[in-house]
Amino acid sequence: MMQTTEWTYRFLNASTFVLGNRKNAGKTTFMNLALSHIRKVEKPAFCTIGIDGESNDMIDGRAKPIINTQPGDGIVTTYPMLQKSNGQFKIQKVFPYHTVLGQIIIATTIREGSIELVGPENNTQLNTIIKFLNTELHFKTVIIDGAASRITPIGAVNNSNCFYLVNIDRRNLSKSMDNMKMLSMCSEFEQAKDLNSSINQVYKIKGALTPSKVHSIPKEYDTIIVNNPTSIFLTHKQLKELSKKFKIQTINTYQLNGFVVVLKDIEALEFNNLYRKNNINTELIINPYVN
Repeated sequence: MMQTTEWTYRFLNASTFVLGNRKNAGKTTFMNLALSHIRKVEKPAFCTIGIDGESNDMIDGRAKPIINTQPGDGIVTTYPMLQKSNGQFKIQKVFPYHTVLGQIIIATTIREGSIELVGPENNTQLNTIIKFLNTELHFKTVIIDGAASRITPIGAVNNSNCFYLVNIDRRNLSKSMDNMKMLSMCSEFEQAKDLNSSINQVYKIKGALTPSKVHSIPKEYDTIIVNNPTSIFLTHKQLKELSKKFKIQTINTYQLNGFVVVLKDIEALEFNNLYRKNNINTELIINPYVN
């Protein structure tokens, strides 16, 4: 199990996405746990993609973990959400981004309370918000609660970090393992340094790398470049075969800090053995919420 100092140094001085393999994967619970460690060292800022922190899920009505904010924290939400909170806040910035729950703002917490986060609707807006948190408000540590089953927001922030949460049972074991192998492999690709060098040997993929585009890559090239790992829409098997034919590089990169796994009907030892058998290099963190 990860110790407090390990948690702290994984998140400090970085923008870290908390993503999951499906809705109710435990992202908000993990985010709250991370925040409790970070606050021992410095004040964090946090936001979401879409809506998070509401007491009951707006889609299926399930009870959801409450996001707690402490004095000095930076939060991204809307003014109506500040009014609903039992905390007290100072508005630092109002953005020209409108959602069904109000206009996006950045606030700092003055008095502790629970808060419902409301985030931007696209990656460009997210990038602008995080830059403001970093450069204008000097929050060096930012956590982004990502959308369910979507990793594409990682591409909005270059050199970001990521934790990927996976709920696993016997029914989705094979699919989950394949997905983890894929994500781990993508995170290890080299960053393209000089896009203009060896121009005759480097093939740039426009948009997403899909199975149909794989067949159209000219054989005379030895390197292919994609915009970022989240724009690769291949299975692990397809990507592994492609990597045998071409060197794959990405313009934007991210660091995969670990897979946070919650097991339902599988023993931890059995899963550990299976994980090692599949030669996945990313750190495995099983149920960090115990103790």
